[in-house]
Amino acid sequence: MVARLAAPLVATLAVALVPAAASAVDAPAGARLAVCHRAPSIERRVAVVSTWMRGIPGGSHLAVKIDLWERRPGQHWSLRADVPGLGSWVRPSDAGVGSRAGDVFKYRQAVGRLEVPAAYRFHVTFHWLDDDGAVTREASRNTGVCRQPDLRPDLVLRSVTVAPSTSSPGLVRYAVTVGNEGGSTVARATVTATFLSPAGPSPHRRNVRELAPGDTVVITFTGPGCAAGDAPPSFVADPANTIEETDETNNALAAVCPAP
Repeated sequence: MVARLAAPLVATLAVALVPAAASAVDAPAGARLAVCHRAPSIERRVAVVSTWMRGIPGGSHLAVKIDLWERRPGQHWSLRADVPGLGSWVRPSDAGVGSRAGDVFKYRQAVGRLEVPAAYRFHVTFHWLDDDGAVTREASRNTGVCRQPDLRPDLVLRSVTVAPSTSSPGLVRYAVTVGNEGGSTVARATVTATFLSPAGPSPHRRNVRELAPGDTVVITFTGPGCAAGDAPPSFVADPANTIEETDETNNALAAVCPAP
């Protein structure tokens, strides 16, 4: 399990200058969604916008501003104003870019740690300025939508059945049903058992090599029984909180006392 924190989005950016011949588009500026990477882990969810513009008569100084808009299920589009590097005007490092024939100013912005489920799109504003810094022309573009479904797994402890152990007299066999109700496969998950007293010959930890979405597996533990009024044996999936899940509240389950 991994606690769901409101982590800020992280932005990275890069600037490049290329000859105008590299683009066959006649419009003075453009923007597109270059990358929309979906993943179960927030660390790998990334959207990248690619923009370009070139100088025009009376507006040979160039500037671009990129904003990110987000839409949650059942909500309207809203501006994400908390993303470092966005919402500010950026100009070419060479102030002369745009004043020479063949100049094109290209700019890419990457935004990571996208939250789910949500949809994202970039809004790009272009400014052309004269030698006095006055804006002579403005244009804006919206990119395509980067949809980020919730692909995280979801480990669920569904049931615990109890029966006398056939191999260890005086102890009890606990069969724990573990399911994955999320959108991606779980690999190397751990389930632990806690008893009131030493659990006998079997260890208190079991490993699940792989559990695909919709699949279940039964894991068994051998331990002491419990009487009415005792604290029952308890079982936890992913006790070290190493798996980022859709729901972090369904990873624990207790047996019912008395156990045989």
